[in-house]
Amino acid sequence: MLIKQKHWLEQGNAFHDHYKKCRDAMSNAVKNDGNAPVAAMPPEQLHPVAEQGKQGRNAAQTRQRILVAARCLFAKNNYESVGTREIAAKAGVNATLINRYFGSKKKLFAAVVNSLTELAKAPGSSIRDTLDQALDSIVLAKEHNIWIDEFRIILFSALNPEVADIISDFFEQKRQTFRERLGGPSMGAKADVAYSLLTGSAVILTLLRSKKYSKKDREDFRHGLGLVLDQLLAPEALAPAH
Repeated sequence: MLIKQKHWLEQGNAFHDHYKKCRDAMSNAVKNDGNAPVAAMPPEQLHPVAEQGKQGRNAAQTRQRILVAARCLFAKNNYESVGTREIAAKAGVNATLINRYFGSKKKLFAAVVNSLTELAKAPGSSIRDTLDQALDSIVLAKEHNIWIDEFRIILFSALNPEVADIISDFFEQKRQTFRERLGGPSMGAKADVAYSLLTGSAVILTLLRSKKYSKKDREDFRHGLGLVLDQLLAPEALAPAH
């Protein structure tokens, strides 16, 4: 109670000081055109563009906080189990802001899915480098990273009829990206096998998260995945039979 009283007192003093400065500035004004002198104008009137820019940055930061919180929760539970109040609490914002920035829970989920673009990044790197980075993150990295989040979100909510279309469209876009980057004969089959390799790895690590899975076990698993990747990306792999 004492802490709260001190906080309220400090706020009251600050408001009083601000009011006094404004009052003094008004009383010292020599202009008689009926307008407030420049010194007495509040900051948002002095620099409206700067103030709007600040508000825009704050809005973008709030939206990003909601997006990150939602991604974290949807990666741990299915779509139906995650509520907007839970998302807002994790983001540290009022629940009404979710509708303001996203419109609905479903639209927020769509924004989360669309934000999972790691596999399409780094266009300058080879497809092998991209897949290696993904497997390293899934198998060797710590619990929380965007690669595992992506596959868990897909797996946890793919069967929910309300958002199944969102996940299906996202998966098709990723599949097409893989096809284009792999190129060559049988690129469609190779893309599906590559994505299955990543998804299967994420599933196994998710199932084993409550078990003791040593660093050596993870390294051996990662080595085996690399051997499979070598065979998959070989020019003659999955070549159509003559």
